[in-house]
Amino acid sequence: MILRDSQNSDSDEAVLIINPNRNLTWQQSKWLFLLFAFCCSAVAAYFYSLGAWLVLPFAGMEILLIGIAIYCQSCCAHNQQIIRIDSKHVRVIDSGRVETEKCFHKSWLKIIRNRDPKGWYPSRLLIGSHGQFVEVGKYLIEEERETLAHNLKSAIEGI
Repeated sequence: MILRDSQNSDSDEAVLIINPNRNLTWQQSKWLFLLFAFCCSAVAAYFYSLGAWLVLPFAGMEILLIGIAIYCQSCCAHNQQIIRIDSKHVRVIDSGRVETEKCFHKSWLKIIRNRDPKGWYPSRLLIGSHGQFVEVGKYLIEEERETLAHNLKSAIEGI
């Protein structure tokens, strides 16, 4: 999902911020984990009361795995890509676990959209030059990726 496409009339710079779809906030993720943990603990306590004590370690592992999965999903949902386009350069900042920044000269920049010939896999939008390319919009659906490609071309031509 493209959150912001800002082009200031004062400066010759366009900024595109690309975020994945965030289904849950961090607070909602914690509440979801507590709900799963309570349900799993209630089922485990019931079976423990019937004498099946071997259920407890497996219930603990299940709660741990659910917690790890929710944590990983929440961390991945807060990644974003920032594309800054000025009069000479295009900078792609990818803020994942390790923030990376690639800078390309605007006059040599290529925008490539690789599509799967059979249509089984999503397309890939690559920008770069001189053999170094960066994939942008990998979190987006096809329609949003098309919009991003169009916005990138118009922002590069407009500045």
